[in-house]
Amino acid sequence: MDAIRAHGRAHGADDYPGSDSAAAVAQQGGASRFKAYSRSGPITAHRQPLSLLAKERVKVVVTMDVESVAQVRARTPGHVISRQDHDAVHTQVARQHAAVEPMIAARGGRVLAHYRDAMNGMKVEIARGEISGLSNLPGVVQVVGVPKYNIKNVVSVPFIGAPEVWQGIPGFRGEHVKIAIIDTGIDYTHANFGGPGTVAAFAAAAATSAAPADPKLFGPNAPKVKGGTDLVGDDYDADITGSVPVPDPNPLDCNGHGSHVSGTAAGFGVTNDGATYHGPYNEAAYAAGFGIGPGVAPLADLYMVRIFGCTGSSDVVTDAIEWAVDNDMDVISMSLGGDYGSRTSADAIASDNARKPASSWSPPRAMQGRHRTSTATRLRRPMPSASRRWTRAHFW
Repeated sequence: MDAIRAHGRAHGADDYPGSDSAAAVAQQGGASRFKAYSRSGPITAHRQPLSLLAKERVKVVVTMDVESVAQVRARTPGHVISRQDHDAVHTQVARQHAAVEPMIAARGGRVLAHYRDAMNGMKVEIARGEISGLSNLPGVVQVVGVPKYNIKNVVSVPFIGAPEVWQGIPGFRGEHVKIAIIDTGIDYTHANFGGPGTVAAFAAAAATSAAPADPKLFGPNAPKVKGGTDLVGDDYDADITGSVPVPDPNPLDCNGHGSHVSGTAAGFGVTNDGATYHGPYNEAAYAAGFGIGPGVAPLADLYMVRIFGCTGSSDVVTDAIEWAVDNDMDVISMSLGGDYGSRTSADAIASDNARKPASSWSPPRAMQGRHRTSTATRLRRPMPSASRRWTRAHFW
């Protein structure tokens, strides 16, 4: 004990709790050791129990039991249906939606979108406490969540061996293949997509970005970007309460990510002097170097479905897959990331339905830690013979 006391004196016994001196120090130094919490207004928790969030408005998808276009096509011999059968499915689904929509409204819900092609369902905004009641409505299969995504992209064209496939016998470069890119939009004025590649050209397009695009750069007669749509507009951000999509026909990119992804998928390539590269597409082409290298399938056609504003997140992926199925795309490419993905989300269901008619496919999601990253999915639709051979080359 004497040794302990001696050790305490050597290191300042008055600092040990229980001593009179320690109490005095605590009283005298309290103001300096502890700082008051500065705030204006009430303290609020960042997270609340679900029991307290019954009135919070959330987005869900109500899935229905009538088959969608993709499901009908999947069980049809040859996986092809006529326009008449396609329209008949739309009519049947619309009739089912019309019967249930008033019941959703009676619960305070608001229908935001109708899905008929990739899946049969309605996107609904409703109070969280009313979700369980939606499951009991006639024809409802289940009520699923609507994930939010952020943008991601990691690819290397030469690394995966694409140039070897280009110059094979026969060579495959994506001819006759329609690729839907679901992303932030595309800069169709860029030389990588056959545009002028000038600042002035982009500025002119941006000045009228909500109006129809220049048909020489975007549309059936354009060199690369053959079509698409903007589902949201520049200002949309799913993380901002009250932010609503403002669709327009022009998916011009104001972020850059979608243009990057599109170039990786099917860009022509750009020479060192800034001109559009038009071939030949082979390994030898890399010896001269590129300003921007060609995409994996440089002769495929691109279609952009814009789901992001200039910044922020998105929750309209199902809407984009719906567009791709309705417009007979061969491939859907998504470079998106979201936390804690679910196999029963609306996007997962739509993606699974979209690929059902195909003879081969690549999984649309890959887990990266706690993030879900969507890559590409093959739509199960008959394609020209060259495209089928290209599919087997495993570009995706």
